[in-house]
Amino acid sequence: MNIEPLYQSENPTSAPSRSTVFLQSLISFLWWAGWIFLAIFTLIFLGSALGALGMDAFSSRFTTITPVAGMALALSTIVGTIAFLVILKQLRLICQTLVSGDPFVPENAQRLRVIWIAVAIAEILRLVSATGLATLHANGQNIVDAPDQTLTMDLRLYVWFSVLVLIVLSEVFREGARLRQEQKLTV
Repeated sequence: MNIEPLYQSENPTSAPSRSTVFLQSLISFLWWAGWIFLAIFTLIFLGSALGALGMDAFSSRFTTITPVAGMALALSTIVGTIAFLVILKQLRLICQTLVSGDPFVPENAQRLRVIWIAVAIAEILRLVSATGLATLHANGQNIVDAPDQTLTMDLRLYVWFSVLVLIVLSEVFREGARLRQEQKLTV
């Protein structure tokens, strides 16, 4: 008895669903928007660095924060944007397997693993940069020029819950792909 027909779709050449097409379009839009965002904050980082080095044309543009704080905030945003782009690339590859009709492949488990690692690293770096800026501000460093502004650090539990969900999903995909491969080898 051959069980392979159980895994084949009824119409292997069917067009992707509207939701899949929407997801692909959204991911493509976000991909290009992410690159634009990365370019903008790279320019802000470079301008902040030139301001920190004392170039008057750049240092005069900082009115509410210092150039060093601008560099730290821009660098933090750049790292977050890079993580965002890594996640989008993995989602794009997952969507391609969805369109092809075979989303339960071992590569998708690895892609989900890359996504949760990127989210965790971005959140850890956000916490480190927020802690560093708050420490500098608390030690009397003039990070924020506006006297009524304070820098705070917050632990976002929903991000860590999302990481936990992604870990579980990646393991579900890995186990599902293993069971599927095992079942294909069974006669």
